[in-house]
Amino acid sequence: MAAARSIDTLVRAARLYYEDGLSQGEVARRMGLSGATVSRVLAAARERGIVEVRIHDPRSPVRRVAEVERQLVERFGLTDARVGTPNGGPAQALQLVGRLAADLFGERIGQMNRVGLSWGSTLEAFVAEVPERVAAVQVLPLAGGNPGLDSAGAGGTLVQALARRCGVEPSRFLAPAIVESPQTKAAITSESAIRKALERAAQVDHAFVGIGTFGVRSSATIVEDMRLSEAELATFLAQKPAGDLTGRFFDDDGLELGSPTSERVIAVTLDDLRRVPCVIGLAAGVEKARGVLASLHTGVVDVVVLDLPLARAVLSRAGEPVPAEA
Repeated sequence: MAAARSIDTLVRAARLYYEDGLSQGEVARRMGLSGATVSRVLAAARERGIVEVRIHDPRSPVRRVAEVERQLVERFGLTDARVGTPNGGPAQALQLVGRLAADLFGERIGQMNRVGLSWGSTLEAFVAEVPERVAAVQVLPLAGGNPGLDSAGAGGTLVQALARRCGVEPSRFLAPAIVESPQTKAAITSESAIRKALERAAQVDHAFVGIGTFGVRSSATIVEDMRLSEAELATFLAQKPAGDLTGRFFDDDGLELGSPTSERVIAVTLDDLRRVPCVIGLAAGVEKARGVLASLHTGVVDVVVLDLPLARAVLSRAGEPVPAEA
């Protein structure tokens, strides 16, 4: 296993070369290394997963499924839906949803002034697929920081990564998204800077949010981070949580749950999101079907971006007929 200093060297060289755009010779001079050493360092950064290279083949566009998109729009009163066919397993579904969301982002970029982001692997896949461009937008977090769920592949938060791709400075939200007690939340949200950050988050015109399903991936992590007591956990489970948006849990009917979980989240509320002109909900994988269906009952989501198996599972749970060959 590489020593900490070696990892620091790999990360620094990778940032200078891939993010700052320096040549290998310039990186060598900046770091006091030989050109051959820099070449080996960059190769090691790729091998260790510090740098990920994505190749987008324009000859293989995402195949969308118009009939299923139409069904989702009509059944749930959405303004739009994006559904694509993945070529493989869960990882491919995640990347597919990321590409669909990035395409939507590109189409709407001229209509956006203030863009809000939540967290999670689906949002990370989306941000990774957004091409670099100059865009006159503000990029804001919809919640406090969540180190376990809000990190970009190249380091930093998803908000920082998207802002960097748009050539703008990100907005900050210097508070945790999830805390362990109502008292901690009350103390943090009493600070004027945190109140202002929440106010700014509630004023975005487009919000890209990951849709969580209770007990699955990020939603399970959120509950663990809250450190609920046995009595609190029993109260929470009795409310029959189905899914979450920005850590705000709701039941199968789309009703937002209250204490004990609501008192441990520092983020926009579902009511805040309902006032956002366009909320785009992202999810990948059939295991997310319950949470996606419940989210569509909240009245928050205007656009969904899903992979085909998940979209079919959502329609099936809603009692909608789905064509056998969609």
